[in-house]
Amino acid sequence: MKDTPAQRASSPRLLCYVALVCVVSVVLGVLAWAYGRHPEAGPLLLLSAMGVLSYTLREPTVTSRIGFSFLSIILLASGAILGPFGAWLVGLASQSIERESRMRWYHRAFNIAMNGLIGVAGAMAYILCGGVASLQSVSGFPDLVRQVGLPLIVADVVQCLTNAFLVAGAVTFDQQVPFWVFVRRILVSSGVAYIGYGVIGFLFVILWYPAGLGAFSAFLVMAPLLAARWAFVQFGEELRSHERVVETLVTALGTKEPAAVERSARVAQLAEWTAEELGLGPRQIATVRYTATLHEVGHLGVPARLLRRSPEAISAAERRAIDRHCVAGARMIEGIDFLEDARSGIRHQHERFDGGGSPDGLAGQEIPVAARIVAVAAAVEALMPGPVDVTLPARVVDAARLLRSDPGRFDPAVGAATIEALGKHGWPSGVGTGVAT
Repeated sequence: MKDTPAQRASSPRLLCYVALVCVVSVVLGVLAWAYGRHPEAGPLLLLSAMGVLSYTLREPTVTSRIGFSFLSIILLASGAILGPFGAWLVGLASQSIERESRMRWYHRAFNIAMNGLIGVAGAMAYILCGGVASLQSVSGFPDLVRQVGLPLIVADVVQCLTNAFLVAGAVTFDQQVPFWVFVRRILVSSGVAYIGYGVIGFLFVILWYPAGLGAFSAFLVMAPLLAARWAFVQFGEELRSHERVVETLVTALGTKEPAAVERSARVAQLAEWTAEELGLGPRQIATVRYTATLHEVGHLGVPARLLRRSPEAISAAERRAIDRHCVAGARMIEGIDFLEDARSGIRHQHERFDGGGSPDGLAGQEIPVAARIVAVAAAVEALMPGPVDVTLPARVVDAARLLRSDPGRFDPAVGAATIEALGKHGWPSGVGTGVAT
């Protein structure tokens, strides 16, 4: 697979970012060894083994770019039980067994360094907030809350933010996704889970020392962790079932109009990039992606002879019949709960920003944002097929000219975001530039 110009330009920056993360991780680990307490071998080995297990049992595809692992709980508990250096080692050790053999070396290096950083950052936050190092000396519930519970809450937040910022930085350089868009996506998707991580981490620490259970506490904690993993796996399976429903609809469309499948995929990719540029939240971006993927599903109700004709050979009456596909498409997916928001986007994709469109004559912000984005993405996608020797800048200029050619048709903010996205990513895959993303 070829890289876009934007991706080729970002590769050195990504490698520099990975190198910086690795250096910072090593420096903090050395400082933690030099100035912090040294962990006992037994607890260190046990927590490292639990870290390896938690990483091995992770669910990497809960959503398109976000997975689930209870490694954060192990790192949180390690910060209190082992100290910063021990938590750093547990983070590094968690990557010692990696199931993905095709992972690039710098991705692996980044994951190792990142987990070490998350561990040491949480442990340092725990100490700075007054977290007690000698857990055996803690007695009484008030002391547990003040000397262990509250510092662990702060450490949990620090770990969550460290994870979000480090991953978002890597994705920004690697995939050109806006930094704050991805930070928000991670926090929305996993922020609530981190609350549970903190509670279980606190329970783990209490059982280990104040309750006197020691290593046996690991077995008591593993049960709810495995239950949580099962719940996330089920959630991921539900999301994948949604994707299968969408794929079935697209396949049905492809049997009648094969070209519509690739066309819809290109529009979906461009629409998702545009939504990210606009700073939409994860749920809104998912709605935009579904809307764009299914924006032509209403063609199933259009006579095939009309779809095969060239635009010049279609009469005004036939054009109106084709344009009604948006209403037909919205009706086709009625009753599918997870596509309810997308249904509105599909219905209103032919509205004009100035209110002169169809089917309901909506204007401005009355038009669903998904419909406004898909309208621009579909119009720009129509420019894509063409000579392979046309450069990306020239095509971006053509797209900008198209969006300005009919004032009032498109949302100006969406148009500007689309042009910005094209400049960053290039054209979506499978188009006439000879470049795939």
